[in-house]
Amino acid sequence: DVVRRRDLYDRPPLWDGWTDGRVALLGDACHPTMPNLGQGGAMAIEDAYVLGRELEGIGRTDEIASRLRAYERRRFVRASVAQFLSRNGSDLLVDWEKLRTTPIVGPVAMWFINVLQPITMDYLYSAKF
Repeated sequence: DVVRRRDLYDRPPLWDGWTDGRVALLGDACHPTMPNLGQGGAMAIEDAYVLGRELEGIGRTDEIASRLRAYERRRFVRASVAQFLSRNGSDLLVDWEKLRTTPIVGPVAMWFINVLQPITMDYLYSAKF
């Protein structure tokens, strides 16, 4: 009776890296997220901030590649976690009623969601990056 359609796309983390020499990706170019947690723009802003911090004070062009790799190292885990949580949250929204009402699985899943939700929100919406 219910039509569910979700033409939104993301992808797993770029394990091959976000940088190549003196070129670096940031934001959705390297870690696209589903829109339900509001993290796409936030992650891009954090990327820009960290990238700026890594690049400030460079004295020679031969330092750029190593600073870009440092930026990626500082951002990769947090951005990948945001991607995972966003995808997981999107899946929960689509199948919420089915998950909630499934015998045995539903109550266990609801317990985990209630326990993990505050931890997830603190991680995503803190300024600890």
